[in-house]
Amino acid sequence: MAGPYTKKGARKAAFHAILFRIPSAIAGVLGYVLLVRLLSEEDFGIYSLFYAVLPLVSAAASLGLEHTLRRYQPEYLKDRENRLADLLVRRIGVLRFAANASLLVLILVLWPQIAPVFEILAYQHYFILFCFVVLTHFQCRILTVALSSHLLQKYSVGAYAVFTIAKLIGYLAVTGVMEFSLWTAFWVDLVAYLLFYAGLKYFYETQPDHKVGEVTSLSKTERSRLLKYGAFYNFNDAGTLPLQARTDNFFIGGFLDPVAVGAYSFCTRLNDMVHRATPLRLLESVIQPLFFSLDHRADPKRVQTYFALLLTLGLVVKIPILMFVTCYHAELVQVVFGGKFLEYSPLLIGVFLFSTLNSIDVPVTLVAQLKEKAYIILLSRIFGIYNIAANIILIPRIGVAGAVLATGTASLMKNLFIWWFVRDLARWKGATRFVLHSLLVWGAFVGLILLGAKTIIEQPLLSLSAGIVVWSACFILYVRSGALNAQQKQIVANVFPGSENGVLRLLGFAT
Repeated sequence: MAGPYTKKGARKAAFHAILFRIPSAIAGVLGYVLLVRLLSEEDFGIYSLFYAVLPLVSAAASLGLEHTLRRYQPEYLKDRENRLADLLVRRIGVLRFAANASLLVLILVLWPQIAPVFEILAYQHYFILFCFVVLTHFQCRILTVALSSHLLQKYSVGAYAVFTIAKLIGYLAVTGVMEFSLWTAFWVDLVAYLLFYAGLKYFYETQPDHKVGEVTSLSKTERSRLLKYGAFYNFNDAGTLPLQARTDNFFIGGFLDPVAVGAYSFCTRLNDMVHRATPLRLLESVIQPLFFSLDHRADPKRVQTYFALLLTLGLVVKIPILMFVTCYHAELVQVVFGGKFLEYSPLLIGVFLFSTLNSIDVPVTLVAQLKEKAYIILLSRIFGIYNIAANIILIPRIGVAGAVLATGTASLMKNLFIWWFVRDLARWKGATRFVLHSLLVWGAFVGLILLGAKTIIEQPLLSLSAGIVVWSACFILYVRSGALNAQQKQIVANVFPGSENGVLRLLGFAT
């Protein structure tokens, strides 16, 4: 590897990614619990509906900019053309801001026609405040990608940890001095985002060396290459919008009410927080630039090995959590969230089931991007049409469960479609062994809980506590008894050869 992509650099980046993801994940969960407890069910539904605008803006004002940055900045840095990489970051930042601002102004102009459909006409001043959250959010995303491409997760992930902790402290501080409301929730979010942006901007300007390299401008050929890739991903992002869970909020709000939006968002947001705690997501900002530095033509077996590792790292956590949610969804909502949306707790099983089945999403998409098959990813978005149709048919008939079923199946079909065209590299060797091992351990766990522990202990808090103890023991047994194969453990050990290797060996993740 050249540029920043050395074994030492990758190890440091992975270490800092995990180190800072842990406090940010904890703060994120605690902040989310507070938000659900403090807001009314209707206000939480409106809060969730506004945040559904983020994927709308992401898709409609995409221009393929972030994907272009994520794909080509590592290539420039590998060739030690830091000046060119920096030029790309700055141009994309300006273009993204202009596109986002234009779309938000259009939404405000059309507010009298749009808002009545979702019963939010009186919330225009809330949305004006939220527009500043949106603009800052996307600038933070660009700087996060830029720092991560330099393998400076110490700063990008560290700044995100400060962001989540700042939101948590803000929620607590407001609760201590005044009544917590939807208005104060948006103000806290905005202040936290501004702190996040200021930190990222400072680190990006001071930490990477932007003066390395001879090329100071994009050639005509290179511009054409970037524009072609960006154009594919502009349409690709537009096609992604109907497949996103947050987009379902608009259908639920239109057919049902804000409370139903809140219930669906509650389930999907909880799943998102769990997803962020998986090893794959913890190391995603490190994995992407390293993965894109591979040569799939010269060494296809290496790509296959990494694909299998990434898929396993996603499932090795998601399968156990799915089993826990299956057994304890009601107790989890009663104890942790104060009983909010308790009647919707069975939906958690469906949400976590489809999330587990769709663990192939990131690995298979990375392979497709590595092979520069943007058109395949674009074509896969046709399943968004199915999702829209399924939402329209199912939500009026079976309520929020219809959105879970529609989006879950649409995403699965989309991922399998992409896999079919890159199956030569996207091979999961050892799949049969992994699945049988998982069924053995977690089938035993479900039987033990449903036929034993839950029939003996009925008090929710005690039942949930006992379940956590049993689940933890089963998880350690699961990983140590061979969830990862020897080759995968060796790769993890190579990435983490330092003192942390002892902990990973103890848990069963490394040799």
